Order: sequence, then C-alpha cells, then structure tokens
Amino acid sequence: MISLLPVVLAATCAMTDPPRTTSTTASASPSVPSASYLALNAPERRVRAPEARVQSLLAYGFQRSPTFASLLLALNKSDVIVYIESIMTLPKETMGRITIVPIAGKERYLRVQIRADLPRRDAIALIGHEMWHALEIAQVPDARNADGLIRLYERIGHSSGAEHTYDTSAARDTGRKILSELVG
Repeated sequence: MISLLPVVLAATCAMTDPPRTTSTTASASPSVPSASYLALNAPERRVRAPEARVQSLLAYGFQRSPTFASLLLALNKSDVIVYIESIMTLPKETMGRITIVPIAGKERYLRVQIRADLPRRDAIALIGHEMWHALEIAQVPDARNADGLIRLYERIGHSSGAEHTYDTSAARDTGRKILSELVG
C-alpha cells in the first residue's frame, strides 16, 4: 500500500561494508563483486536498511526468492534510493507503506515502513510489494513529490480506502509471488 504523507529523512542510513577478501595466488585477477554484494552491501546500492533485522530480511529474500532478487537488482539501476525500516506505530490496518522524501536533486528518496511484528516470510513478501511500488515510482520521472505520486497512483492504482492511500494489482501479485517462492 502506498501512503503519501510527507516525511523527513532524519538521518542517513548506511550499513558498513563487509571486509573484502583477497586471493593469495600470484596470478589472481581483481575479484568481481558478486550480485549479492552489489545488491545488499555496496556503498552505491539503492535499497538500504538501518536495522539488522531488515538487513537480514533483505539477504534472506535475495537468496530465496528470484522475484525479490530481481526487484533489488532493478532498483540498483534506478534513480531512487529506498530506505526500509520496521516500526510498531503504523495504523492498525496498515501493514506497510512507502512515502517520498521531498528533497531537491537528481535522485529520489523513498521511505518504506513495515510492521515490526510480521513473521519473516510475510515481512519479506511485504518488502517485495513495496519495492514494486518503488519501481513504479522509478519509472515515472515526474513522481518527485507527494503531488507527483498522487497523479501517478490515481492513474495506475486504486484507492485503498483512506485519502491518498493507493495500491496496485501488480504490487499485490508481486508480494504473493515472493511469498510462494519463500514457501516452496
């Protein structure tokens, strides 16, 4: 579900990079970072998580769900930067939401919030659902603020009940597909 409330990003959320290992053979060429490292740990990655639990969810989802992995890789090629956090203060009927941070510049910052009390599989599927929304936003250069998001989701989505709260069938389908990949 997408909720278009204005937000302010309070701090930069950065994970420390894991130590790089080097080969001890004399003829070894420089190592090429793995897709997993680029998607989950590289300083220039586009999906970021300040919390260890969310970092773990991203890693598990990347390893176990091809759909989840493809979303992370696709976002890494976009101009959006997505911060994901788990919180306990979402409205009762809201499992997750994505908002845009109104900052000038060429990159767009999105904030995903998911319920902190969700089981691992449900949380990963919900993150995938919200990452689909991030890709929907990334594909529309004019979606740079709350008004741009409202125009986008009035065109491609459907109202989820509350004012300026939208969802898309594609995001729901994506979440269900990720859940089935995690279970199967």
